[in-house]
Amino acid sequence: MTNRVFHAANLRRGLMACCAIAVLGAAAPALAQEGGAPPAAFSLQAQPLEMALPAFARQADVQVLYASNLVKGKRANAVVGTRPPAEALRDLLAGTGLKATATGPRTFLISAEENPVVAELEEVVVTAQKRSARIEDVPIAVTVLDGGEAQRRGVTNVVDLVDQIAGVSVNYAFGGTNYGLISIRGIGGADDYKPNGNPSVALHVDGVYQTSNAYLGMPLFDLDRVEVLKGPQGTLYGRNTTAGVINAITRGPGPVTEGSARLERGSYGYTEAEASIGGPVSDTLGVRLAVLAQNGGGFMTGAGAGLLAGYRPSVKGVVQTQVPALVDPGRREGFGDKDLVAGRATFDVKLAPESDLVLKLFGSRDRGDTRQYDRIARAQDATIANAGENSDPYEFYSAGYPTQRIDIYGGSATLSHKVRENLNFTAVGGWQGSKRSVQGNGDGSPYPASYFDADEKLSQSSLELRLADDTGGKLDWIAGAFYVADDVEFNTAWTSYSALTQYDNLHHQDRKSLALFGQVDYRLVERLQVSAGLRYTRDNAHYVGRNVDRNPWGISTFTTTFATTNPFSWDEKFKDDNVSGRLTVKYDVTSNLNVFVSGGTGYRGGGFDGTSIFTVAETKPFASETVRAYEAGLRWSAPRLRLSLDAFDYRFSELQATTRLANDTNGRANVGKASSKGIEVALSAQLLRTPRQSLAFDVSSAWLDTEVLSFSSNRVAEVLQTVGDPLPGAPDVSATASLNHSVTLKDGWTLRSRLGVTHHGEESNRLNATAGNTAKAYTLVNARLDLATPKNWTLYAYGRNITDEVYFPELNGAARLVGAPATYGVGARFDF
Repeated sequence: MTNRVFHAANLRRGLMACCAIAVLGAAAPALAQEGGAPPAAFSLQAQPLEMALPAFARQADVQVLYASNLVKGKRANAVVGTRPPAEALRDLLAGTGLKATATGPRTFLISAEENPVVAELEEVVVTAQKRSARIEDVPIAVTVLDGGEAQRRGVTNVVDLVDQIAGVSVNYAFGGTNYGLISIRGIGGADDYKPNGNPSVALHVDGVYQTSNAYLGMPLFDLDRVEVLKGPQGTLYGRNTTAGVINAITRGPGPVTEGSARLERGSYGYTEAEASIGGPVSDTLGVRLAVLAQNGGGFMTGAGAGLLAGYRPSVKGVVQTQVPALVDPGRREGFGDKDLVAGRATFDVKLAPESDLVLKLFGSRDRGDTRQYDRIARAQDATIANAGENSDPYEFYSAGYPTQRIDIYGGSATLSHKVRENLNFTAVGGWQGSKRSVQGNGDGSPYPASYFDADEKLSQSSLELRLADDTGGKLDWIAGAFYVADDVEFNTAWTSYSALTQYDNLHHQDRKSLALFGQVDYRLVERLQVSAGLRYTRDNAHYVGRNVDRNPWGISTFTTTFATTNPFSWDEKFKDDNVSGRLTVKYDVTSNLNVFVSGGTGYRGGGFDGTSIFTVAETKPFASETVRAYEAGLRWSAPRLRLSLDAFDYRFSELQATTRLANDTNGRANVGKASSKGIEVALSAQLLRTPRQSLAFDVSSAWLDTEVLSFSSNRVAEVLQTVGDPLPGAPDVSATASLNHSVTLKDGWTLRSRLGVTHHGEESNRLNATAGNTAKAYTLVNARLDLATPKNWTLYAYGRNITDEVYFPELNGAARLVGAPATYGVGARFDF
């Protein structure tokens, strides 16, 4: 059958709209005069309604009549499975304020509901279990941020999710702002900050696993949604998911040509521009292009080298004139500017009626300033490292103003094939790489106690194959295989006044991982479902490197300071395998209320310390980390409310953490056992929705209780100090709340407003934490106003941290990393 789309005009009485569009999913044969359209197989994700209706019509082999201005700006719910078209269309429109009326056996008319005083909440569909499902039906803790909402909140990378989602945090304690460690439910804040580490939080972008924390800098834009899966996800997502998973799904081309362009100007000279366009090129090819650019926004002031300008170290009271003096770079306002550009191209190829191939190519270029630490006032820190600091947290002293060079690039391919009814095959392949050049001096001082200049080159390739019967019947199952290989070469040049030298750390690691996995969901009776899954993983890694003391000034204490030899080299291998699993029981108390309990295990692969290795003991691999996880949850939905409640208890063995080693350097090791337990609650309420107004309230909160249960160290004092402490990156309480209002004005103008509050509790930044390593709680208030015109323009203004709260995401002894002050901005967006 041939697809057709035609415009119908002047259907004044029948359609009650001007410029109506009639969408024919297929040119139907002579319409039957009796009986409705037969059941059809639907596979429709949540998407803009104007894109969903043509797709629905094609899959149902019906025609759908509607006015274009009636559906503009509304979002369709997901519809999956074999169902009568009338029933499926009703669910697709739920919560939009629209209804469908059958005007013939194969024809439906879309119109506005009559006096919809309160409409249902929009259905949220996720792919957390690698198949589409309503968020209420997924027996794991999932938080979803819609792509449009992510853009409105300023989320353009993974780190921006902090303070947007309760229970998510970031720790910069060791490597500076380019080496952030994401934690979920208190797990991940003690991870290895070097690029060869094993993150506890697994980041997936369009189904492709990101092997390194280095990819946290990947820009997120033109998003469909971001899903945050909390807690161990060892069955379907595999190793290195002991904290959870972040799934970022970008938009692809839809059935109609559409796009947008946006320009924003904000405080401190910040400029952001984004544009996208996508749609069908032919009957078998769709294309989408998207770009993002960010510039400016630096809110720090560099005060130069201060009292340390011209400084040279002394040995036994003798100034070492052969050592270059510390230079004074002068004062600089507005340091911390962004300079980033990114792009993505998506190609959706219809290979056959039952086969679809989606190709994505992406790249980003970052040349922004490397955000710097400040130091506490000299009155409280009379050390050589203090160059004359005052109490202003937005002013810092430095011997230079470094910029970063970060390039990320790659591509992915997803093949979907319907083998037969209720049997689907999916293959996801990806390749990507990154080149980074970053510098830093984490003590917030011009004094180079340990100043680093790192060059890193990463590459990875992966392939996942899945076969599934996932249509929501009595028995669903999924089975698959996964392979990933990554290669990391990272070389760091150090200037150390502590060791009176300059030296090089040269590292190379290649790693391979293979996994087989499966999960079965079986509905024992109508209301009771049991899910069981297993995953087998095998890891191999090879790690070589060497340290070389260059001793350029002839006064090096390298070997004695670090208890090492010069040069020092290593060549080590690691191999391990693991079987992890999960058992879940879900009971539907009513059609709107379900409860579940689960128990399972997780696995984080062992490996090698990527910091400055100096001794034989540090070259040896650390063991794999395991977790035993218990969870229970409740999901309740009503026309105006959606509630989720989760409780969890995790126990970790062979906990991997960065800590202080015997030679007083920071390194990666197995440090003992730990626990994380807590409660999370999330509530969404549609307080009001009429043809003109809507008012919605959302709140979520996480309460955490983490504890180091045992600690392995040769330092008795540190064992006593650490056991019983909370884990790094584990705020005791975190919460977000927002109030969203929309009102339709005269002549098609719409005014939308959002007031958001987020609270981040006290958290430590490292093991063996002292008061100087514990960041205080803070609360941020954000607001936004959007004015949408009938001509598809939207003008907006926003304020972030509008109370101008001074807060510190990290305290590192006398050094501190300050959060952004109050910032404001305005912008314009055009949708077409």
